[in-house]
Amino acid sequence: MHASQDHLPVYERISDYLFNMAALTRREARQQWRQGIKDAWNNRCAYCGRPPIDDDSLTVDHVRPKSAGGEDRTSNCIPACRDCNQAKSSQEWVAWFRMQPTYTIEAEWRIRQ
Repeated sequence: MHASQDHLPVYERISDYLFNMAALTRREARQQWRQGIKDAWNNRCAYCGRPPIDDDSLTVDHVRPKSAGGEDRTSNCIPACRDCNQAKSSQEWVAWFRMQPTYTIEAEWRIRQ
């Protein structure tokens, strides 16, 4: 479990909200989980660092894609702008990210955490 300042805890799995916060609906738990991931990155894309242009343009990306066995876990999800998320698609993130003009070793280390 992670905690961010002035926010409720960010649990590892969506189902943890359903168990620990029974008063939330499934939709509310999902929204809170996703917002916690975005808040942990100051509402910026983990890959390029850009802020979102609107509420819908910052997505939650699976570092290890679900199609490759990745799970809906906080440790496997980061915020990504639509452009980066679509460009990465289901590619292995390190190889893709290292080819981007916005790549920094610091960003790679943070994503790995």
